[in-house]
Amino acid sequence: MQRRTFLAGTGACLLAAPSIAAASTGRRFKIWRNGDVIGSHIMEAVGRDGQFEIEIEILIAVKVLGITAFRYELRNREVWKGGSIVSVDSKVHDDGDKEFAKVTAKNGALQVNGSRHSGEVSPDAVTTSYFAKPFLRRAPWISTQSGDPLDVSIAPVGGRAGWHQVTGGLRTTLGYDGNGEWTGCEFDAGGELATYDLEGPVGNIAKLWSGA
Repeated sequence: MQRRTFLAGTGACLLAAPSIAAASTGRRFKIWRNGDVIGSHIMEAVGRDGQFEIEIEILIAVKVLGITAFRYELRNREVWKGGSIVSVDSKVHDDGDKEFAKVTAKNGALQVNGSRHSGEVSPDAVTTSYFAKPFLRRAPWISTQSGDPLDVSIAPVGGRAGWHQVTGGLRTTLGYDGNGEWTGCEFDAGGELATYDLEGPVGNIAKLWSGA
């Protein structure tokens, strides 16, 4: 299986206990492929001191005849304020290969240091965590795997309310509810369709993000 192909759509660990004044929420997905659960995508977010903080963990293990043929782990922490990135710190184990993405807001821009890209990016950039629908109107998308700034095109999916096709530097399909909360994801995983199943807890992450 080509791991780069498998991870084309993934674009993903617990927060320290929040203070009494903090508001926290979370979301959890199961990841399915070919009728089997192959992993999980967990998000825990907190709003405090005028900032939004989110920690994301993606764990994937594809087994063939009971033997793990592919393993992927992502652990990412993002801090946002006023809808803009303050910092990103993401580490990835991609079937034995290590990758990373670090982003820091500095001097009116975003400074990116990643395993496949380093440089300055527009402060309007978002991440491939895409946990809130407004991300669809922003560019570029910074890969939380490698730091690559990705140019993407977004188009509604006909007949599927709330679903959007992402093409260009990233190919995936994303679903959102009427409140802009992320509800699902579909992508090609080694020739098979991988899908996200919203499991719970189902918190209002996008609402918390937009209020910070």
